[in-house]
Amino acid sequence: MATLLTEQHKDRLAGAVIRAGGLFVIVVVIGIVVNIGYQALPLFLGARQGPIEELGSGPALAVGSDPRRETPWALRPDGTIDFPGSSVEPIEVLPPPVHLVAADAEIHDLVVALADDGTVAVGRVRFRDSWQGGTRSTLARWRPSADPLALPGGRHWTGATANVDEDGAVLVAAWDSDGGLELQRWDPDDEAWRRQAVPAVAQAASAAVAEGLASLAVVERDGHLRVFRQPSGEELAVEGLREPAAVVRYLIGGGTLAAVGSNGSVAVLLQVPRVKVINRTDRPAQAAGVVVPPGGERVVPDDQVGAAFASRPDVEVASAVPAWEVVRELPGLGARPTVIAPSDRRRGFLVGGADGTVALFFSTSARRLLDSRWGDGPVTALAMDPKADGAVAAVGAGLVRRSIDNPHPEVTLRTLFLPVWYEGYAAPKWVWQSTGGSDAFEPKLSLWPLLFGTLKATLYAMLISVPLALLAAIYVSQLAPPWVQTLVKPTLELMAAVPSVVVGFLAALWLAPHLEGDLLGALLWLVSLPLSVVLAIAVWRTVPEGWRRRLPPGGELAVLLAAAAAVAWGAFALAGPLEGWLFDGNFQRYLFTDFGIRYDQRNALVVGIALGFAVIPVIFTIAEDACSAVPGALVSAARALGATRWQTAIRLVVPAASPGLFAAVMLGLGRAVGETMIVLMAAGNTPLLDLSAFNGMRTMSAAIAVEIPEAPVGGTLFRVLFLTGTLLFVLTLVLTTAADAVGRYLRRRYGRF
Repeated sequence: MATLLTEQHKDRLAGAVIRAGGLFVIVVVIGIVVNIGYQALPLFLGARQGPIEELGSGPALAVGSDPRRETPWALRPDGTIDFPGSSVEPIEVLPPPVHLVAADAEIHDLVVALADDGTVAVGRVRFRDSWQGGTRSTLARWRPSADPLALPGGRHWTGATANVDEDGAVLVAAWDSDGGLELQRWDPDDEAWRRQAVPAVAQAASAAVAEGLASLAVVERDGHLRVFRQPSGEELAVEGLREPAAVVRYLIGGGTLAAVGSNGSVAVLLQVPRVKVINRTDRPAQAAGVVVPPGGERVVPDDQVGAAFASRPDVEVASAVPAWEVVRELPGLGARPTVIAPSDRRRGFLVGGADGTVALFFSTSARRLLDSRWGDGPVTALAMDPKADGAVAAVGAGLVRRSIDNPHPEVTLRTLFLPVWYEGYAAPKWVWQSTGGSDAFEPKLSLWPLLFGTLKATLYAMLISVPLALLAAIYVSQLAPPWVQTLVKPTLELMAAVPSVVVGFLAALWLAPHLEGDLLGALLWLVSLPLSVVLAIAVWRTVPEGWRRRLPPGGELAVLLAAAAAVAWGAFALAGPLEGWLFDGNFQRYLFTDFGIRYDQRNALVVGIALGFAVIPVIFTIAEDACSAVPGALVSAARALGATRWQTAIRLVVPAASPGLFAAVMLGLGRAVGETMIVLMAAGNTPLLDLSAFNGMRTMSAAIAVEIPEAPVGGTLFRVLFLTGTLLFVLTLVLTTAADAVGRYLRRRYGRF
C-alpha cells in the first residue's frame, strides 16, 4: 500500500509539474506578446501639450527658441532680439535708429525683418555654450545670411519673406500697400543683390518662398493662390483649392504647401510631377490606364505612366510642367488665420488665429493634433521649437510658450494600411521607405507592402513545397517499397536540419545567378516537367507485364527520375537556340520591352525554391506520419475488394489522413510566414506590390531584422517595427486557429475511418 501511495504521489507530482510548465509557457508567450504590443501602443496616443508659460509682454514681430528650449527669443520693433527670462544679452538685427514694420520666421530659425525705410535683414539667431568654472552659460549672436537689402524707395512696404538654398543664395519677396511685388536674389559668389523678374500678380497680399528657392507662392488680395517656378517665373497650375487662401507657407523640403483660408479651412497641396505623352502612330496608344489618340498628345500625372510608355518605339514621353494639387483637406482652425509656423524636422505646422487659437496639424496623416486658445487677442508671431517639442507665440500683448509632446504624428491606421499621397508622387501609394538622406525626407511607413511581401513569399513557397511534399508523403507511406522508404524518409527529414542561413546563402549566391543566366531553360523545364511525368507513366504502361515484373519494386521511380532528367537536359539544351531565334538572344529584355516585366536577380522565384526547400521537410514529416497512421486493416480490406494501390491511397488513405495532411500544410505555412534569413538574403528586400515571380519583395520578418538595429529606441520606426511583429504574431495565430477549426471539421467528417 505504501508503494502504491508513493507511485500515486509521483504521478500527481509529475502531473502538477507538467501543468505548471505548460501554464508557465503560456504566461511567458502572453507576456512577450503583451510587451510587443505595449511598445507599439504609443503610436496611437494623441499629442499632448503642457501648461502655458508667460514669458513677458510687449510687441513681438517674430519669435523662436534655442534647441534646448531654455532660451526663447523675440524680435522687437526697435530691431533688437531679446531673450525673456534669461541672462542672454540682446542682439541687433539692424543698427539703430530703425523701426521694423513686419518680420517673418522661417524654418531653421531664418528671420526676415522689414524696416519702415525698406531695409530688409535676413539671418539666423545662433546659440553657443560658454563654460566658466564648470558653469554653462548661453551666448547668442545674429548671423546674417546676406547683406541688408534696400528695397526701391517711394513705396510703402508692408511685408517681406525669404528663404535660402544649400549654396547660400537668398530669395526675398516683398510687397507694398498697393499690392506690388518685388523679388531680389542674393548671389553668394558676387555678394550682391540682383533684382528678379516679377511675375504679373494682381495686388499681392502675402507670399512664401520654398526651401531651396525652387518655388514662390503668392496670395492675392482676393484669396487667389498663384505659384511660380524660380528663377524662370513660369506659373504652375493650382488645382483643387476650394476656399480663398489667406496665409500660405511651404513645409520643410519645399514640395508641400500649407494653405489656410480666411474662414479657417486648412488644405495641403503637393507638387505633382507630370509627363507629356505624344502618340506618333495611326492607332490609339494605351498603357497604365492612359489612352492617347492617334497622332495626339496628353499631359498626365507621372504615375508610372512614363515608364509604361517608354518602351513603345512610336510613342514619345517628355517632361511636362508640374502642377500643385490639393491632396488633403484637414479639419479647420475655426478662426481667421494670422500666421503659419512650419516644423524644422517634420511635415507638421502650427496655425495661429485672430482669437488666440493655436492648432497643430500634420500633413502626411491629415490630422489636427491640438487645438486650444493660448491667450486673448490675435496670434501675431508663432514658431515651433527646433525639435518640435514646444512652441513660442506672441498672443495679444504677451509672449507665451508651451511644451508639446507629439512623438508619432505621421502614424494612423490610415497611413499604415491605406494608400497615402506622399510628396513627389503623382497619386496615393502604398510605400515602405523608412529612412532618407536628408532632414526633409518624408517617412513612408505603409505596412501593406510588408504584408503583401510576406504573403507573396509564402505563396510561391507553398506552390513549390505543398505538391512535392504531399505527393512524396503519399508515395513513401503507401506506394514505395521498403528500400525507397528507408532512403527517402530520413533524407527528407534531414533537410530540416540545414540552417536557414545556409539555404539563403546558397539561394542568393549560387541559385540566383544561375537562374538568371538560364531563365528560359528553367521555365521550359518547369512547364515540361509535369508533361514528362505523364508521358513517362504512359510509356511505363506500354511496357509488357512480364518485363515490368523483372524490375525490382520501386523501379517505376527510376523511370520517372530518368524522364525528369532527360526533360531537364533537353530544356536547357534547347533554351539557347530558342532564345536566339524567338527573343533576339535576350529573353529578359523581351519580357521588359513587350510586357513591361522587369527581372530582378533576387526575386520571388528564387525565394519560392529556397523557402520551399526549407518547408518541404516540415510538411512531409507530418503528412507521412498521418498517412502511415491509417489502420492497415482498412488498407488491406480495400486491396482485397480489388482496389489498386493508387485507388486505395487516393480514395481511402488521403480522406482518412486529411486532418493530418491539412495540419502539415498549415504548419508549413506558418514556417514560411515567419521565415527570416532566407527571404532576407534571397528576396532583394524591395517592398514592391507586384505578384510577378521575377520581382523581389520585403517581408515583415525581414524588415524587422534589417531595420530594428538602426531604429532609434522609442522612435516612430522603432514602434512601427514592434507593431509589425505584433501583426506577424496575429497572422500566425489566425492561421493556427483556422487550421485547428478545419482540422476538427475534417476529423468529424472522416471520423468513420
